[in-house]
Order: sequence, then C-alpha cells, then structure tokens
Amino acid sequence: MIIYLIKNNIKLMMRSATNVLLFIVTPIVLIAMLSSAFSDMMAKYESGGKIIAGFRVEKDTPEAWRAALDAFAAGLEEESLLLREYVNGEPKEILRDEDLCAFVVFGADAYTIYQSEDHKNEGKIVEYAVGSFYEHAAAAAANVNLTENAGELAIEYPEYMEPIDSKDYYGIIEIVYFGCCAIVCGAGLFAGEKKNRINKKFYVSGISEPKLYLAKFISMIIVVSVGSLIATALSGLMFGTKWGNPVLSALIVFLVISAATAFGLMAYYITDNMVATIISVFTVVWLAGFFGGSFETYMFSTTPKALKLISPLYHTNRALVELSCMGKSDYVGSAILYSVAIIVASSAVAVLAGTLRKRGRA
Repeated sequence: MIIYLIKNNIKLMMRSATNVLLFIVTPIVLIAMLSSAFSDMMAKYESGGKIIAGFRVEKDTPEAWRAALDAFAAGLEEESLLLREYVNGEPKEILRDEDLCAFVVFGADAYTIYQSEDHKNEGKIVEYAVGSFYEHAAAAAANVNLTENAGELAIEYPEYMEPIDSKDYYGIIEIVYFGCCAIVCGAGLFAGEKKNRINKKFYVSGISEPKLYLAKFISMIIVVSVGSLIATALSGLMFGTKWGNPVLSALIVFLVISAATAFGLMAYYITDNMVATIISVFTVVWLAGFFGGSFETYMFSTTPKALKLISPLYHTNRALVELSCMGKSDYVGSAILYSVAIIVASSAVAVLAGTLRKRGRA
C-alpha cells in the first residue's frame, strides 16, 4: 500500500509547474545573478611575478635590527618578494621613479610605509609582511633575545582555506537553499487531499499514521532530489560548478533535503494549514540562509560566529564549499549530525501530531 501511495504522490507532484520553477529554474537564475555580483570580491589574486619594494634603515637604528632585517629580506626573496635598499633620495620620488610597489623606512621604534597607487595589491602584501616582521622583532627585542637570534625568525604556515570561485560557491549554495524549500513541493498534493477529502478517507482506511507520513516524506524527497539533481547538472554545464568528493557531497545534500522535508511536514501536521506552513518554513529557511551564507558569502559575513553555528545551513554550506576547494572539511560531521537530528525530531513530532489529530476526528 505504501508503495502505491508513494507512486501516486510522485505523479501528482511531478505535474506541478511550480516544482519545476522552484527547484530547477530559480536556482539557476540566482546562481547567475549572485556569482556575477560577487565575482570580483571572490576572484583569486594572481601575481604578475616578483614583487619589488624599497627600504631604508634610519641611522639611529641598532645593529641588531639590521641583522634581523637582513634575515627577513632573505626569507622574502624565497617568496618572490625583493627588498632593495636605497640609502639616499626621497621615498616618494624613489617609489615613483623606480616603479616600486612600496617603500619602507625602518626605525628603532616604528616604521613608515609608502605605497604605490599603481600596485595596490602588491603594496598590501608588503605592508602585511613588514607588519608581521616588526611585531615579531619588537617582541624579541623586549625579551632581550634579538641580538642572540638576529638571524632566526619564527616562520609559521597556518592552515587556510583555498579561494573558491563565485560560480562554484553559489552553484553549490543555492542548490542547497532551494532544496530546503521542499515543503512547497507538496503544496498541490496537500491541497488535492483536502479538496477531495482524501485525508478523511485515510483516517478510516486503517493505514497507520507512520505509513501515511512515510509515503509523503519519501515521495517529496524523491521529487525534490530529482529537481535538485537537474539544477546541479545545469549549473555544471552553464557555469562549470565543481563539487568536491561527489559521493560525500551528494550524501550531505540528500540529508539536508530530507531534513527540510521532515521539518516542513512537521509544520504542516501541526498547523494543518498550507499557507501558515509555507510562511513559517520560509521564515526559518531564510534566517538559516542569512546566517549560513546563502546570500552573502559566509567567508565575508560580519555575522557573529555564534549565530552562524546555530544555522544548519552554515554547517552544510561550509562542508560542501570546503570539500569543493580543499577536498576535506571539519564540518562534514556536524552537517550530517545536524540533518539527522532534524529528520528524527521533526518526523517524531509530525507523526505524533498526525496521530492526535486522527484520534480527535475519530
């Protein structure tokens, strides 16, 4: 019986033009708009070659600083950043005449950096490198260790996230976001049941409430998953969206669609009103998307981390994006656990609400 109900539900939902629009067309349109809008912000910086900057050490600077600076310059040269010393001349004039990206004047207690308007990105790199050097050197001097360790600078390579293209980011994120609107897929189905009083027939048919719930739950997941799969294929063809670890990514997307379906059914079983269900679900999904990076990339978002971690979409989005650009993510486990918890809790509440309503009408 449950197989028949699933097949019938799928047929009814597949006829809806709204499902085609929401789960296939709309994600593609939004991917195109957002990826274009954020393309410059998320573009990977490409260096044009070696970065050349000038520097000068003031006369009253201790010899220990000179030794540390020589070691610093040697380390930068390995990273294609050259520091050239200019003893005479005005920094601004040298900057212009020599076509340097930056010029640094080192002192005992402070430094001054001049940057070129024509090489802003390279100038920022020099500024960051010099700032980091000065911070470490000043700390060493305060501990009276600078002279002894003048030729040694602590170099660390912290883990960082590889840059991701805007088309890859939004090609992943928007598929997930619209998959979370799964309850809309069943709007026509629920409306038809009420119009033809099919739900009342179910009440006297002897079919258990868990089976009725599963028939809707499974059929909605299938339809939304198929729509999302088509949208994913189209985004790949149109925008070249890359998914890292396809099997694991597909599992995460499937689970978040299942969680969204369970949550939407729970809202409907509680309210028994489709309009109220859609409003409440859309509100929750929008908030989760806002904090989870569905509109503004979570990398550049100023939202407090505590609020982001509350959003299940943050865990899902971050896991999928990091799988795409790094091949791994520490958020895979939390994304899966979050979705499974929502599926179990929402399904239990929905079945309980349906059972109580059935007894009340008996």
